[in-house]
Amino acid sequence: MKEATDIVMLALARWDGPYSSTAFSLAKELARKNRVFYIDNPFTLKDVATNLHKHQIQSRLTPLLTGRHVGKQIYNDNPNLINIRPKAVIPINFFPYGKLYSYLSRVNNHVVNQALRRAIREYDIEKFIFINSFNPFYLQDVTEFKPELTVYHCVDNMAESKYIGKHGKFLEAEAMREYDVTIATSKKLYEMASQYTRNAFCLPNAADFKHFQRAVYEPLLRPNELDGLESKKIIGYIGHVDFRIDYELLNKLSRAHADKIILMVGPEHESDKDKLERLPNVISTGKKPFEELPAYLKFIDCAIIPFLRNDLTASIYPLKLNEYLAAGKPIVTTGFSQDLEDFGNTIRIENTPDSFIRGVQEEIVTDSDQKREQRIQVAGHNTWTARVEAFWDMVSPYIKKEQPVYG
Repeated sequence: MKEATDIVMLALARWDGPYSSTAFSLAKELARKNRVFYIDNPFTLKDVATNLHKHQIQSRLTPLLTGRHVGKQIYNDNPNLINIRPKAVIPINFFPYGKLYSYLSRVNNHVVNQALRRAIREYDIEKFIFINSFNPFYLQDVTEFKPELTVYHCVDNMAESKYIGKHGKFLEAEAMREYDVTIATSKKLYEMASQYTRNAFCLPNAADFKHFQRAVYEPLLRPNELDGLESKKIIGYIGHVDFRIDYELLNKLSRAHADKIILMVGPEHESDKDKLERLPNVISTGKKPFEELPAYLKFIDCAIIPFLRNDLTASIYPLKLNEYLAAGKPIVTTGFSQDLEDFGNTIRIENTPDSFIRGVQEEIVTDSDQKREQRIQVAGHNTWTARVEAFWDMVSPYIKKEQPVYG
């Protein structure tokens, strides 16, 4: 047995955000054997003022306004997973890079540093490793805390994001240069990270295997949106409905399969809502809790990933891929990422609208128990438990102490 260690993780994705994230999935698995202190991506003063009525703000109001009571246990049944809530910071992303931005960035970093100092005192944190998951804006210098290891977690192509990429693409490159280790979630991101550090590794995304297997083995109730549609085949997508989607392809698919239901489960990006044709066979559910997703997957006959093929999507290894497979579902996807090729004939990759449309039909018609078992078996090798074991194998040689951490 290896020795357990505390982990401090700062992530861009908050644990109670609108959709599941790589960072929090990794944190939950790490927390099975280690204390994990999951630091909120700080809310700004503007966030607090404009969203005061929302639960995310109300549940954090005391730490946001006072900087006190920063720590809170996330789940009643797991004392190892603790949310750290910093005081609200100044909104500065709209400033151009320069002296004012740099000064305010230091002010904001001081706020987050204070939250970590308080957490270290209150929870008696002595030795820890620090993971920054795709948030190079804060805790830019953690040397005062003397972590045994610093890990940068690259989960997306930051340079392709108009908002966070404005300053983030430079800050992320600096973080990769300075941190002990960088782990990337896709082959493309690994190639990018390797430009800045020799200590880069590829750690792909995974699935909460047991959670999504509920779609196979549990008698889950049919979601309300699908009542009265028992005779219809369902083509389904689960995830964020946003700028990554090829709406032209999706609309053609909806028209070509007018006899089937096109089910879109997930929050819709406001600026993209008009791009999806609201045909009679298209159902958009909006955001759904993570706990309810297996019930939707259970009644899907073919799962799709209709992403655009561009520089942003080329770096994506989508969480939904292994979630679909864990539920035993056929998958038709565009060839947006080289990571898809590792799945061989378990998934179907099509790059023209016509072949995508035909592929969906063929996958529905030819589905079988044997194919479902094959998909589940593949997903069983891509679990967060397996990823955490690989994580420790990657980082243990770089930890600054005599004995490696638990793995």
